[in-house]
Amino acid sequence: MKFKKRANIGDFLTIRVKDAVCDLYFPEIIDDLVRFTSEFKDYRILSGGSNIIAGDVKKPVLYMGKAISTSDTDDVDEYLVKTFMPSWVSNAALLDYSIKNGLSGVEFLAGIPGNLGGALYGNAAPAGSSWDDVVGVIYVIQDGKVFPFIPKYSYRSLDNKPEGCFVIYGAELILTKDTSENVRSRILEFLSKRIKIKGHSAGSLFKNPKDGKAGYMLEQCGMKGFSVGGAKLSDNHANIILNTGEGTFDDFCRLKDIAIERVREKFGVTLEPEVQFWYD
Repeated sequence: MKFKKRANIGDFLTIRVKDAVCDLYFPEIIDDLVRFTSEFKDYRILSGGSNIIAGDVKKPVLYMGKAISTSDTDDVDEYLVKTFMPSWVSNAALLDYSIKNGLSGVEFLAGIPGNLGGALYGNAAPAGSSWDDVVGVIYVIQDGKVFPFIPKYSYRSLDNKPEGCFVIYGAELILTKDTSENVRSRILEFLSKRIKIKGHSAGSLFKNPKDGKAGYMLEQCGMKGFSVGGAKLSDNHANIILNTGEGTFDDFCRLKDIAIERVREKFGVTLEPEVQFWYD
């Protein structure tokens, strides 16, 4: 397994944090994943990097953004197909696969950046959709062992994930047979509803609270277009976090803290970050 000490990982993050560094490990075969999880008990996983804002990370980081295996597909019946998909497949590649093979079920991923592993871990899906409807089994690697479990999801959460650190190796997806034209049409429909983001971004900074919308609350607090150094909230949507070009980890942390405090003062609600902040 390849290794790079104190690697700058800004280019691995969609928001391009200027000073993001870590000890970075690059697995090449599945045995590397087994050995890594045997050796390290406290670590972080980097894959698509679409919802991460990192600084000087002290924990070892495992890079899961490179394919080291292929998918495997079996018919369940005349309507359904069971497909094993590795976690490092990008969301865009999974959508292309579904169009090419006329398989429906993951169209809601349209316009969502990142890789399958991150989408499974955070239940990345628009309102009205969930990975509950698609995933049969998730395969994880922990403490040098591979095991499956049946996931349970809620809003932006994999509720029954294993305790401690683990690696999502892949998932068994249950997809519906359809025509490529129908799948493509639904993907375009989901795309039409997505917010168009220009520039380097990690998407939504905060989760929506139980009663309300984070974007609305932030806008009412004057946060639309607000910036701290190179970190900025979008001029078009107050909950979209952007990097204007030179954003540092401290810039993003300060902006987050200011936004949380303003919403708490005005609405009595404490917003919870949707983006992962890697402090250590």
